Amino acid sequence: MLDAVLAIVRPIVQCNRVQIDNGRTYLREMVFGDPEEPRHGAALAIVAQTEEAVAAVLRRDERVAEGDAATLAHIVSAVMFLSMAVSVNIALSVEEIMQDIRRQVEVLLPR
Repeated sequence: MLDAVLAIVRPIVQCNRVQIDNGRTYLREMVFGDPEEPRHGAALAIVAQTEEAVAAVLRRDERVAEGDAATLAHIVSAVMFLSMAVSVNIALSVEEIMQDIRRQVEVLLPR
């Protein structure tokens, strides 16, 4: 389950890290910008699609309750956002960001 979730997350991290400063700016605008603005709305739609994909993976595991899958997916999204956006991670590679996300998400998921 963890590997499947990370497979969904990886392309987003890779894309965001191509131009780190622009990627961090995009994340801030996505979260704090006007959701009615077309680009922000499109970004939020991508977040919703990503969370649904993660929730679908989590629902495959019988230990994850139906209602919990969406909540866990939202938390995974928050972990991903913070790992990519925080200043202390600016110099980290895609692999280092992925390891940071892995460590956090691994604690959330049932074992």
